[in-house]
Amino acid sequence: MNTWVIARNTFGDALRKRVLLIFLLLAFVMLTLALLLNYFTAREQSTIFKSTQLVIILIFGALISITTAVFLIPNEIERRTIYSVLSKPIQRWEFFLGKFLGGALTVGFMVGLMSIALMLVLFVLAAKPPTGATVEMAQNTAQSVDIKGWMSRGLNDILLVLRGTVVIYFQLVIVTAIATTLSLFLTPTVNFSVTAFIWIVGSLQWLVAALAHQNKQGFVLIPLLANGFYYLVPHFHDFNIMGSIVHPEVPVAVNHWAYAGMVSVYGVLYAGLVLLAGTLAFDRKEL
Repeated sequence: MNTWVIARNTFGDALRKRVLLIFLLLAFVMLTLALLLNYFTAREQSTIFKSTQLVIILIFGALISITTAVFLIPNEIERRTIYSVLSKPIQRWEFFLGKFLGGALTVGFMVGLMSIALMLVLFVLAAKPPTGATVEMAQNTAQSVDIKGWMSRGLNDILLVLRGTVVIYFQLVIVTAIATTLSLFLTPTVNFSVTAFIWIVGSLQWLVAALAHQNKQGFVLIPLLANGFYYLVPHFHDFNIMGSIVHPEVPVAVNHWAYAGMVSVYGVLYAGLVLLAGTLAFDRKEL
């Protein structure tokens, strides 16, 4: 109960910092970009738009996640409000997990708003005739929209975006957990840089794996460091399911929803381990 109260208060404080302006800006960019894609066919427009906007959600979601998490505990210490909170019958682990959950709720709320905006725009774009439609069909569609086809295409796009944003969110849960834990040891500025570096390296694990398998004589330090990064840094590249969303018609051997569930569970487990380490460290931290 105490954890949820702290999480709710943290969530409210984060929203009062005008982070919604980021969503409004992104929504404006999405709508403007949709208007600039009228020269493409329906398929090209949908493909370009989905790939661009999902990247925007990922990048700005990561920025929101890191920016929110690096200040969660340091601000409480700086304002000395943490002492009054911990003087009450609240355990340290409840406070730490409550701050993390508040940050995760904030990230989820912002990603959700951006996702809804993307779904709405894609649903409107789905009213265009499908790829390969003849001129006569396009003219007929301009006069009377095929409601059944529109609903089918729109619902399919919404489900694709939903799957993509769920995977993005659980990736950002790991980022939030890392930034929250590192805030116990690093200043917000350094924490922002380190967490961003971890996120970038984790997104390029294919490159790290290639470096780890190199065995150049006289220069074995790079493979050793790469191996360390590969096994310690979260595999954010596994969360990249952009191809299956942008090109859902391409047949693959893996069930898309099953894979999304697997990487989401991985995100929860990795974040749980990071939070366990953070909870133990915070319990021994002198304030």
